[in-house]
Amino acid sequence: MDYPKQALGFMLRQNRLDQNLSLRSLAERTGISAMYLSDVENGVQRPAEYTLRKLFSELALPYDPALVWLPDFSLAPLYQAILDYRMDRRDVVFEDLCRKRETLSASCHYAQLLLAEWIVRISRGENRTGEVFALREVLEKAGSALTLQDQQWYRLYRGIHHKALDEVEAAQSWLIRAEALGQDEGAQALIRYHEADCLMRLQRPQSALLMNQRALDQFSRNGYFVRAIHTRIHQADLFLNDEPETAQTLALRVRQEAERFQCPEVQLMAEERLALAALLLDQPEAALAHAQACAAVIHRPPLLIAGAVAAWLCHQQEACLFFLRRMKEEVERKHQSDATLRWLMALINEDAKQLVELSLQPDPLAGVLRKKLVQLRFQALVRLQEHDLACQLIQQARL
Repeated sequence: MDYPKQALGFMLRQNRLDQNLSLRSLAERTGISAMYLSDVENGVQRPAEYTLRKLFSELALPYDPALVWLPDFSLAPLYQAILDYRMDRRDVVFEDLCRKRETLSASCHYAQLLLAEWIVRISRGENRTGEVFALREVLEKAGSALTLQDQQWYRLYRGIHHKALDEVEAAQSWLIRAEALGQDEGAQALIRYHEADCLMRLQRPQSALLMNQRALDQFSRNGYFVRAIHTRIHQADLFLNDEPETAQTLALRVRQEAERFQCPEVQLMAEERLALAALLLDQPEAALAHAQACAAVIHRPPLLIAGAVAAWLCHQQEACLFFLRRMKEEVERKHQSDATLRWLMALINEDAKQLVELSLQPDPLAGVLRKKLVQLRFQALVRLQEHDLACQLIQQARL
């Protein structure tokens, strides 16, 4: 494939579509056959300068041969900012691209401009907006209008987008396709970081741990220390279920490194893992302290559950209600199941009827705390002398 022809064709087609012009209409206005225009848009033909001038004029695009090709243009600074976890630098690079939007929209790098906008929106968490889905649809058709490096980042962020939408199998498929392009080692490490997350969600902890370690080794070897810290956070997650002591040790190390490299958001993530690990290790006072240290910023259900349970075990009613209020807000905002929230409210209010009625309800939001909640439910049923239900609960947990 001839990359310049593909890129030029993509740019002309998108500008035509943006102006709601059909191929036939553009052909009639320019006197160029629709078949030839189709070949140009599909990268089969590279038109002469005279033809290009006519097309640019009809599409109201500024024509300058030196700007159309922009031979030195690259998204490498954006990719580097993302790999360095410098979101401030990412935004500066993107703002600079936006200032050049008019030029880029009339150049063979229009696809890169759209790709940059899509990546930045996703990395800001705008995963469910109409603009993101519209850009994704356009980029699906970009094909060879992107360099191999750009294609790898497109596939990487396609995987990240699917993961954010909880479409884990689709995410893993795109990440594997990104890895197959094998361009930059930093990008490969970032792909493996997200692959490990997918494997963890697919209940494949050993494979996730191996993938996570490969990403960690690559990040460390190439000097991406902040990325390495994030990867170690994931490693702590992998150990939380079966080896909470190991997870606690890793989270403590992450907190120290986050302080050293001045990464406050990672420090809060470490506090969250420390709260979960402490609760699993029957250390409610420590769990409550860690949960309170990060609850103002982190709203994930497992943390709020850990804070509520730890506060209840420490007989701190007000703190317990604080975490439950936050949990209720999150459940309502995301339209999630409130079964765990209602059971915790029943536990605090000593509502025996509700404790019995909700005892066999699943805990989809509990994450690594699922076993801990089963243990608390079992203890509550035994106290209420509901021995048959307690046995059913244990049998259900084993399935």
